[in-house]
Amino acid sequence: MSEILGQEFVWLEIKPQQKFEDDKENQILKIIQFASEFAFFIFRDKSFMRLIIRTTDTDVTLFNTIPGLTVEQITKPKFEKMVTKYLALKDHFMVPLVDLAKITKSDVYSKLWQEQSRCMMACYVVDQTKKISNAIHGKVTSLDRRLSNKNPVFSNKIKSDLAAAKTKLGGHNLYNCFIVFGIERAPYDLVDLQNEKADKLEQEHDLFQLRVANLKKSLPPDKFKKGYHEQKKNYRETVTQIKKTFKASTGIFQKNVADSTKRLDKMVNAVLLNVFSHRISLRKVRFSLERQTFRQRIAHVFSVKTVNPYTFVPKKLGPRSLALTANELAFFLSLPQIKDVQTINFSVGTTPTFVHSPAEDLSMTDLTIQCSNHQASTGDQAKLLRLISDTLKTNCSRCGIPVRVIKGASSKLYVIPISDNGDKTA
Repeated sequence: MSEILGQEFVWLEIKPQQKFEDDKENQILKIIQFASEFAFFIFRDKSFMRLIIRTTDTDVTLFNTIPGLTVEQITKPKFEKMVTKYLALKDHFMVPLVDLAKITKSDVYSKLWQEQSRCMMACYVVDQTKKISNAIHGKVTSLDRRLSNKNPVFSNKIKSDLAAAKTKLGGHNLYNCFIVFGIERAPYDLVDLQNEKADKLEQEHDLFQLRVANLKKSLPPDKFKKGYHEQKKNYRETVTQIKKTFKASTGIFQKNVADSTKRLDKMVNAVLLNVFSHRISLRKVRFSLERQTFRQRIAHVFSVKTVNPYTFVPKKLGPRSLALTANELAFFLSLPQIKDVQTINFSVGTTPTFVHSPAEDLSMTDLTIQCSNHQASTGDQAKLLRLISDTLKTNCSRCGIPVRVIKGASSKLYVIPISDNGDKTA
């Protein structure tokens, strides 16, 4: 359920079509100004990339209005075991991250695609224009008041920040954003290892107790004592081996997490392009699908932040929050450019983008043409094929290009794409 609107979330997968491009503008910004809350996910799998949007049922139609995209409703995606960090500001959000007079885009798609392992970016967005503008206005007013005093001591940076903050109040939509980057790690948790270790130790203890009980029944007291010490020695050796094994496994897991964390930090710095990386800090966040108790929520205030990736909506607004205008948000939240569409497989097939084959053969075995209980004559078949080829026409469900059926040699039918001027491209 949506934590703001009380509505069911809808999950959409968007697939760029063959000629899609978003190089000169950011088309998604044209529609998010009408959405009160949504989340945008980029999942880089080993062989393809998926673009997924989580929205509400009232806003779902907004994302069908972008030309050149195929939009499909899907079930909620699976989140792999990942090392995850979110972006937080080092200073107040009143100062814009980028020049608000133009749209600056990151190279997030190619940077994620360059990773050899699974990774993702999640961008949770909620429109809080009034709350954010009030916070900026209060900060600006306070600084202006201090500047008006006699002999104010302000650095050039503070004066520059104040001027920049005033531009952020210039009639922009303002969004409270929570942006997470993640990269895959070992497919288990440390608590899983600890639980498995506890189970093995418990099983071994139960076996030891059972062996001792059997010895007590089958041996006289003088021999039982010797047998008991032998069993106890074996039990202790087994317990020691179990602890050593799991200590080694814990070390391997911790090294895996450390290596994944280094790769994650490197990937995020590459996405930020040093444009404003000096203003961003990376903080740990944990994705959890379990419902938290009150005690757990209190504990996480002083430790690693935990969110449910399926239901999370950014509500709280702090001075280090990513409170962004649309143009700032566009740095992270943009659709693929033409170079991305040409080089990245957006889950539409085995090739980087969907391309029509010159002609797809529909042989006669695909059609049954018969009259009552006997095969139609060759002439009748040819007549029917001509009628089919003249009338059967549709648009490709993947890219929207018109396609039609024609009759080729040997009375075969072919599905071919048609160019914009009506010519056949086969």
